[in-house]
Order: sequence, then structure tokens, then C-alpha cells
Amino acid sequence: MGGGGEHVEDFRTKVWSMTGGPNCRPKYWRRNTAIAMAGIFLVCIPIAIKSAQLEQRPHHPVRPIPSQLWCKNFGNKEY
Repeated sequence: MGGGGEHVEDFRTKVWSMTGGPNCRPKYWRRNTAIAMAGIFLVCIPIAIKSAQLEQRPHHPVRPIPSQLWCKNFGNKEY
């Protein structure tokens, strides 16, 4: 039932994974990481800018909110 010792092979070498397996060291990992981070920033920065433009609060907040620093829809900031 145990299968014997005939086929003693590490199964991890045959398993596919997103990270590339147990011994993954991609050749250009620094470049790939830099490209991925630049892509994330290129997507997130315009979204954050548009979000700040569209932000509206019908009631004054009880305590200061970080977006009050850059949101132009707040008026005076004396809370």
C-alpha cells in the first residue's frame, strides 16, 4: 500500500505554481518587479487624483481625516 521505494521522486519539482516552484530565481526579477511597481503606480495615481476631485462630505467630520489636506471640497478646515 505504501508504494515501495521504486518511485521515490520529489513531487514538488513537477508542481506548477505562480511563483515558479520551490527553487525559483528568475533571471530578471529586479527588472520585472520594477516594471510591475511602475504599472501599479501608473494605475493608482490617476485613480487617487480623480477620487480627491470627486470627494464630497455632506457633514463635517468629528475628527480630522487625512483627505482633508488635499480635498478642495471641504471649505475651511477648522474642526
